[in-house]
Amino acid sequence: MNIIRNLTNRLYIRFLCVFGITSSVLVLLIGVVFFRLYSNNVIESFEEQLQTDANKIANNIEEYVLNDERNRFIEYTEAVQALLDSQKVDMWIMPNYQSQNHLKSRYANTMIAYRKLSKGMKQVMKKVYREGEICGNNGYDEIYDEDIIRAGAPINDAGGNVIGGVLLNGMVSARIEAINDVKGIVVFSLIIAWLVALIISLFMSSMLSRPISRIRKTAGLLAKGDYAAKTGMNKNGEIGELAKTVDVLSEKLYTNEKMREDFFANVSHELRTPITVIRGYTETLADGIVTEPEKIKHTFERMLKECSGMERLVGDLLTLSKMENADFVLDKETVSLVQIFEDVVKSASVLCNKKNITINFATNDEYCFMLGDYDRLRQLFMIIIDNAIKFSKEDSAIDINLCKEEKLLISIRDYGTGIDKEMLPNIFDKFYRSKLRMNEKGSGLGLVIAKHIVDKHDGTIEADSTLGEGTTFKIIFENFEFECDTFDE
Repeated sequence: MNIIRNLTNRLYIRFLCVFGITSSVLVLLIGVVFFRLYSNNVIESFEEQLQTDANKIANNIEEYVLNDERNRFIEYTEAVQALLDSQKVDMWIMPNYQSQNHLKSRYANTMIAYRKLSKGMKQVMKKVYREGEICGNNGYDEIYDEDIIRAGAPINDAGGNVIGGVLLNGMVSARIEAINDVKGIVVFSLIIAWLVALIISLFMSSMLSRPISRIRKTAGLLAKGDYAAKTGMNKNGEIGELAKTVDVLSEKLYTNEKMREDFFANVSHELRTPITVIRGYTETLADGIVTEPEKIKHTFERMLKECSGMERLVGDLLTLSKMENADFVLDKETVSLVQIFEDVVKSASVLCNKKNITINFATNDEYCFMLGDYDRLRQLFMIIIDNAIKFSKEDSAIDINLCKEEKLLISIRDYGTGIDKEMLPNIFDKFYRSKLRMNEKGSGLGLVIAKHIVDKHDGTIEADSTLGEGTTFKIIFENFEFECDTFDE
């Protein structure tokens, strides 16, 4: 039972059932409608043919009656009746007794009186006699005790008076036999059509279920942690879009997993080094290897320095974790960028004094108000200026420019070592650090945090640098829609 249940739950089987049932119903419906239309068409054609034959027979009899050609009349009617017998049609030639010059009995081939006709026959002959028209009907007949088709046509004298009529009675059963002969062909054709529809259903079910099954399989592999799995499909339409979406998801999961692995590896490396150093110093002190007060003091200072580095790294990791959290919300308010930079420059002045670096600040607005988080914006600019000081030469300068018109543009430029063009795209990656000596204390997370702060303020940040000439960071807050090229280089 479980095997059958699992089989029926397969998407392919479900598609096949839907297509198979639909095609079967459609073929059956087409067969019923076709057979019904064909049957009606056969009966209608037979009725029209009888009326045409009745009219031709009546016209010929008129000629024989008008010329009083009794012998030719007999020969003609016998020949016609023989032909009609093969079609199971009876021919009655009846006089119209309501006419003064009614058809003589010697030209009539039936002794049935009008009053003895069936109801359907009387309806036909009544219209023939009174209106002189060709007419007919069909239905059950009491005389034949079955369904028949009736057709009548008037026989006129030289003056156009209806002196009699021809009544043809065709057996519907004869047409049914012909219809049944066709039924076998129709049924055979329907079976062939059904088989073709079933084959098409198999193909369509496979065509639809195969890509979906592949997508399902890929999703299952992703759920198991195989983030390198892909559908490998290149189709159009909704299924193709779904496959592409799964592949994009796979790529992102793979990238995130790789970043996660790299992140832990980098964090482990960053923490292992200072821990190893601290452990080495601690063992040195514990073993009494270092006894001189001056060396002991130096050892404690190195240990304190390594602890400060780890504290800074942990702080950056916590900040980055907050920034990458989708639920993290900045505490935004109306802030002055001019005031923030005054605060940043004041804090950075201690570091600048050690290298005799001058910070030049310029703005075209007294306040440069914007909606933002004061502490995070201060952290952003502090990170960039700290890097600028770190990589600047002694006795150099850092230029800070603010432009506020229809958008905010902040440019921070130093004249230090610069960044290689090949390395420039990587500076906002986690744990990316320059190999220069002056960056040995960096955590490789500062610019990553800076970019997240800019993103949280709906802004953009980019860097332009030339080796030996310096680096320029440009930050644009898209609160406004205006292209400011004041600081274009």
